[in-house]
Amino acid sequence: MTNKKDNEFLYLIKLIACLFVITIHAPFPGFFGDGLGSISRFAVPFFFAVSGRFLFSGSDVLRNGDVPGIRSRMTGKLLKLLKVTAVVTFIHTLFSLIVNMLQGMSVGEWFSMKYNAYEAFIFFLFNSGRFIYDGSYVFDHLWYLFALIYVYVLIIIFAPLMKRFKTAVMVLLLGLLFFGQWLRIYYPIRPFDISIHTPFMLRNWLLFGMPFVLLGVVAGEKLGALRSGDLGKEPAIRAKNLGKAGAFLIIAGMVMSVIEDRIFGSQEIFIGSVVIVIGILLVAELRPSCGKFLWKLGKVGSSNIYFYHVLLIAVLDLLSQNGIIPGYTMWQKPLIVMALSLIIFAIIPFVVKKGYLDEQTAVS
Repeated sequence: MTNKKDNEFLYLIKLIACLFVITIHAPFPGFFGDGLGSISRFAVPFFFAVSGRFLFSGSDVLRNGDVPGIRSRMTGKLLKLLKVTAVVTFIHTLFSLIVNMLQGMSVGEWFSMKYNAYEAFIFFLFNSGRFIYDGSYVFDHLWYLFALIYVYVLIIIFAPLMKRFKTAVMVLLLGLLFFGQWLRIYYPIRPFDISIHTPFMLRNWLLFGMPFVLLGVVAGEKLGALRSGDLGKEPAIRAKNLGKAGAFLIIAGMVMSVIEDRIFGSQEIFIGSVVIVIGILLVAELRPSCGKFLWKLGKVGSSNIYFYHVLLIAVLDLLSQNGIIPGYTMWQKPLIVMALSLIIFAIIPFVVKKGYLDEQTAVS
């Protein structure tokens, strides 16, 4: 059964965004791959923004400056996030231990390789390092979950300031993020004796997580005001206008991202990425219908596709390197990972869940 509050468009975009993330970790080759890779940089900022968009949805606690209400709401969301993070991290850690032991590493060697003072510094300051990845799977995509935890905790701590200063903080941090990118291009530095070209120097809880979550919060507040009739137009007209503006921004942001990539080279984020995210949030207010199937796959499977696709990549690489499965080209790899991710984490769970719901409906 479909919840009337379901935003089909956002679920569909979450599914698409997860597939774009796969093209970062298993890129297509050549000019096409570069262009797709530049567009894909909208995906993680979008996930943060959507989280922020629905942090206070259906509640007036933020608008009223209700500090206890804000903290209570955020505490509930934080506890859910901690449970998800614990499960996902455990699975990845177990995978790392098994793979490294099969490759001849002892438990002690594995532990000292992953958990030491330097890696703790990198993890707690930047949400990265071998605490959450190593050679068994070489992508630190789980930084997203820990960055989101940091953001939720900070919102709880600074709840009294949320109503008044959220927009200013968002603008300031986005400014620092793109200033850091400017330094990468024109004036490389080494804070903490770490090159600013290292991904986590900019892609962390402070410069990525916080501003985009706040972008979602601000968007939810402003768009809520539009829906309430502040512009004096009928809701359908307002939604249609927002949808048109959003569609234009999505297309413009994609073009901008490709152009920025060609001019400045590969980056963690582009100005076009921000434009795409804003466009998506605007189109989502139109709540367009997205068929009867695809958006449900996004609802059921997008999170798990994001969490576990890197393990699929690692397993495929191991099987290929050991001659258990045939080798594959750079064109084939992302398509294989996408197909397996959709089947394992979206289609099968959707079919199982639908069968269960159909059975329950028949019984009732």
